[in-house]
Amino acid sequence: MHFVNGHTSNIRLNFILKALCVGLITGLVVSSFRWLAELAGNFSLKIYKQAIHNYWWILVLIILAFIVTYIVGLLMRGDPNIKGAGIPQVEAQLSGFMEMDWHSVIWRKYFASVLTMSTSIFVGREGLSVQLGAAVGQGLAETRHYSASQRRILIANGAAAGLAAAFNAPLAGTFFVMEEIYHNFSPLVWITSLTSALSANFISLYVFGLGPVLPISYNHIFPLGLV
Repeated sequence: MHFVNGHTSNIRLNFILKALCVGLITGLVVSSFRWLAELAGNFSLKIYKQAIHNYWWILVLIILAFIVTYIVGLLMRGDPNIKGAGIPQVEAQLSGFMEMDWHSVIWRKYFASVLTMSTSIFVGREGLSVQLGAAVGQGLAETRHYSASQRRILIANGAAAGLAAAFNAPLAGTFFVMEEIYHNFSPLVWITSLTSALSANFISLYVFGLGPVLPISYNHIFPLGLV
């Protein structure tokens, strides 16, 4: 009995270390995406402001929009699995209904989303971060030739890490995976997903700090006397 408990503990520790690697890599991928997307969005906002005073900038915006549309269309044609939010694809993959090329998903989804956000079209970061994280988990499992069950766990870990890095919300990422992605409560999946989410959140906090992810500024503060 003591041997069985020790063996189980070693298996869990092994999974936790793998989940830690998935979380750190996902944190780097999603954090770099957030950084590039913010730069691209700020650049396009500057062009929009210039267009108010110089109408020739409107022509520049139209040309850039057509170029971005063409490039993103080519990326989607190369891999249709990067279309949409990304969460349904991950759910279908874990359910065994489809398979994805993790390498193609990572670089195509990454650059297609950055280019789309460069036009100030907010496509949201939740779904694409989940899909990027899941692809990282899948990539680690396939390059290390892990079993199918280990692969499913690492995909779920990556999804939790992606959502955590996108919004600095490790608990939300973990609960999201358990409720919406994995659809089956497992102590092993729970602890490994939380490990991935915390490690990914550590990377995003190091890059972006403790500031709010979606800051909302107020020009006037509601007087306390009117509360």
